[in-house]
Amino acid sequence: MLQPPEDAPRRPSSVMTTATSASAQDKSGFTWAKTVDEENAWGDLILTLDGGGIRGYASLLILQRLMHEIAECEKRLQDQEGPVKGSARTTFNEDELLPCHYFDYMYGTSTGGLISVMLARLRMTVPQCLEIYRQVGNDLFGHRRNTLPLATKYHHKPLEKAVQRIVREYCKHHNHENGQCDGHDYHPWNIEEEPKDKGDSYSSSTDGQTQRICQSICLTATHSGQIDEAYLLRTYDHRYDPNIAPVWVTPYNEGADKLRIWEVTRATSAAPFFFKMLEADFGPPRGKVGFKDGGIRENNPSYAAYSEHASIKGDDHEPAMLLSVGTGRPDTSNDGFASIWPGPFGKLPLMKKWSEKFAVFKNVLIKYTEGEDRHKMMRTIARGEHRWYKRLNVNKGLEDMKLDNWEKGLWTDPKTGKTKVVPGGNTLRRMEMATKAYLERDEVDRSVQEYAPPKVMLQQIAERLVRHRRIREATKDDDLRRWQTHMGQFLTQTLRNEDAPRQPTTSNNRR
Repeated sequence: MLQPPEDAPRRPSSVMTTATSASAQDKSGFTWAKTVDEENAWGDLILTLDGGGIRGYASLLILQRLMHEIAECEKRLQDQEGPVKGSARTTFNEDELLPCHYFDYMYGTSTGGLISVMLARLRMTVPQCLEIYRQVGNDLFGHRRNTLPLATKYHHKPLEKAVQRIVREYCKHHNHENGQCDGHDYHPWNIEEEPKDKGDSYSSSTDGQTQRICQSICLTATHSGQIDEAYLLRTYDHRYDPNIAPVWVTPYNEGADKLRIWEVTRATSAAPFFFKMLEADFGPPRGKVGFKDGGIRENNPSYAAYSEHASIKGDDHEPAMLLSVGTGRPDTSNDGFASIWPGPFGKLPLMKKWSEKFAVFKNVLIKYTEGEDRHKMMRTIARGEHRWYKRLNVNKGLEDMKLDNWEKGLWTDPKTGKTKVVPGGNTLRRMEMATKAYLERDEVDRSVQEYAPPKVMLQQIAERLVRHRRIREATKDDDLRRWQTHMGQFLTQTLRNEDAPRQPTTSNNRR
């Protein structure tokens, strides 16, 4: 499982030199946002979420603003172009819209993995996730286990119980009226023990891809020999077909491991010194496998998502969109070198030696949680951010916020509008203020090479997503089962009798 070089883009030159469409020539991004037709309506719409501990709350705030822009765009296009033919939908409430209706795949590392599970697998709204995040933040970081250096800081049981509670509340698989869900659902729920057709080792990676719900993929790390390798926990069974996958893709692990949802979130979130590593026993021949926080290898999973897409669709197919969301840019001003210690003590040899060691250790932690190197790689691969690749990441205000920052203080409840002192109040307020300032910025920040302000980028992303959704619904009769599966009608048992499938179905429909 080789990792791509950090200093080189991994896109083939044959694709990089192909940029003849009108949207490729328009560097503003406006043409791209509107360029959706029936031919590319079902192109892959991918969301990736960085790791970052409690700073994942900022990622959710960005997604909350995106859902607001989506709702506004839905209303505008309905007024300008009319409702989708045959659709009974007339209203779009941003707090009730499901991100899983606008994305096909969600990748996440660490805290991003937890968010991807909630949004994709449990089909939750962003406000629901924000509320859960505030609760889980206090459960996880409100009670420190150990203060000794290099010791595991927090108990892992509260995280396990919190995810089990979330699954019980939002599980779409069980009948809640009968109290059947105990929070120990598997991820994915209906994974087969063995492939039905062992003679075709690639069938599960390509068949049924058009009949998918929004899939979640959590990036974790496993220990093999002397190194930690990136590992993908998928909700679908993927096999690398040499006839499809380009030679340049990263060959991550194959298949979909039978893990409970809480095990998946523990596996991707087991940050060293914060939580104990998860050990899963798969039985012979694999035996026990240890999983660590995926940030060890790829805190920003955008390249993993791009590589995975190419291994499924081939060399010449770009994603319809790959939106990467970060958890705040770190302060890399010294980049591992010690700043000058103030006063006369800074000139002492011993003090200079220890300050340099501290700076190097601090830089290691920064590199572990940052995602800008992967972003630069993806920006090079996509030849900018004005087309299918986008990155949203708060650039100021969260630089020195620790993964487990949880400071008591004043915080305003968005439901009641009341301000009071609560656990984590200072932390939440700081993230809310920094994210709001970032999202409402009207000017381009040249230091991070933006092609447009975040406010404009959000509007373009929303328009592209809404146009995909509208065309998919307008052409749903071409493949009704695909549309019904994408909308989760089979999973949530909301399929009406008159919506019965009008074509044969395949046996490989992973919900």
